[in-house]
Amino acid sequence: MGNCSPKPKRRSRSSKTLADTSPPPAQLHGSETSLIAWRIRVALLYKRVAVEFVECGDNEPFLRCGSETVTGSEESLLRYIDNRYGGPPTDTATETEGRVMAAEVIVVQHRSIQQHVEDMARWAAKMTAASGDEWKGRAAEGRRMGKLYGELVEIMLEHAQMEERFLFPILDRTADYDVCRTANEQHGRDLPLMNGIKEDLKSLIAIDVGGPLYKEALLNLSLRFRTLLEHCKQHFQEEERELLPLLEVAESVMRKEGEEPWPPNRWVQQMMDLMEQTHSRLFAFFAAGLFPHEALRYVGLVSGGDDQRAIAMLRAIAISIDNWPLITI
Repeated sequence: MGNCSPKPKRRSRSSKTLADTSPPPAQLHGSETSLIAWRIRVALLYKRVAVEFVECGDNEPFLRCGSETVTGSEESLLRYIDNRYGGPPTDTATETEGRVMAAEVIVVQHRSIQQHVEDMARWAAKMTAASGDEWKGRAAEGRRMGKLYGELVEIMLEHAQMEERFLFPILDRTADYDVCRTANEQHGRDLPLMNGIKEDLKSLIAIDVGGPLYKEALLNLSLRFRTLLEHCKQHFQEEERELLPLLEVAESVMRKEGEEPWPPNRWVQQMMDLMEQTHSRLFAFFAAGLFPHEALRYVGLVSGGDDQRAIAMLRAIAISIDNWPLITI
């Protein structure tokens, strides 16, 4: 495994981490069919920069920000955006080198799931701490949280099933059986907890807002979210420490057994096939749990060199990004 650069601290989606005030707009010159132009557009939107797109055919994309005209490679444009607008990084140049692509995809999925669970745990705690009058003014939050939690559960289940059907069978050749068995059991362990959260969310909709049962349901919900968050952190850390490094060993073993030629994205494509909803209908929600550099890197990994697929995923982010404050607290 390659050496990782220091990871940015995971952000609180409840605070204005992208920009404290609206930054001045930018003008992006490029082509609607240019992958680089779409990556630059999404990077700007993550910073809450209003983007005026100017079609300029097949010319290399460039930026006009105020009186400045900025040209250069994608990497230099991303660095400029980070330096000018601040906030979470967009430049993907510091990503880990040498990591098996499949392992990197799984790590980014962990980051998104954990961030969303953390957001919901914080949201539930904030609702629990509110007064009766505040509850009545925010009665729709239970329904909204229930909808978003349902989407998160779909992603979590697809992720778990992908690991059970893809990751664990591959590692059978190289890993201690108990390691995979323990990871598999942790998936089953959390199902009752996840279903309990779903029932608490249903209760919030069914009972009187502000009554004693409402308060009890909020307390139960907040406790369960905190427990789920701790379970996710522990599970993901164990997988990344004990299982994912073994993918390199498994890859080496399979190559030695004569499975050449082996495209680098072979495993990633299998993972995509097993997580269809995450990468289509739910992709914008999935991406909302990522830093911009993680989202851009992830699109590059899972698109398999297909520019049209990558542009479609970036377009989904661009369309939905203005609503992200509405799906987090």
